[in-house]
Amino acid sequence: MSSLFLAALGIIAGATLGTQAAINAMVARAFGSPIVAAAISFGTGALFLSVMALALLRLQGAAYGWRDLPAWAFIGGGALGVIYLTTAIFLTPRIGAAATMGFVIAGQLLAGLAIDSFGFFGLPSIVLSPPRLLGAGLLLGGAMILRLA
Repeated sequence: MSSLFLAALGIIAGATLGTQAAINAMVARAFGSPIVAAAISFGTGALFLSVMALALLRLQGAAYGWRDLPAWAFIGGGALGVIYLTTAIFLTPRIGAAATMGFVIAGQLLAGLAIDSFGFFGLPSIVLSPPRLLGAGLLLGGAMILRLA
């Protein structure tokens, strides 16, 4: 796949996060709770994913690699998703969608740099170079500007 296509996919995924945060903030206002909004979001997401997963398993057959996963891998992604989603729902009406997404993206980038640098989760290690640090710093600075503007 081309680098441009992969970059476009990343941008589309990022746009969905920003939109999701705004929609979930609206739901939180209606229910008076970011936790309830997160539960609704995860519930509908689980429904959609269940249908997609069942269709995929039917098409490609059973997968057996899951037996090699550590136990924490089964709950880690979901637990981290709860933290992200609830925090984004809480922050969006307080600091705005753009600033929330700016800080979320900065946090994602910093975590990604650490994961790459140490090769966590079985990923190949990528050296933490000065240009990569500069890029992260610029993104964090941009998030701060969005918040202060």
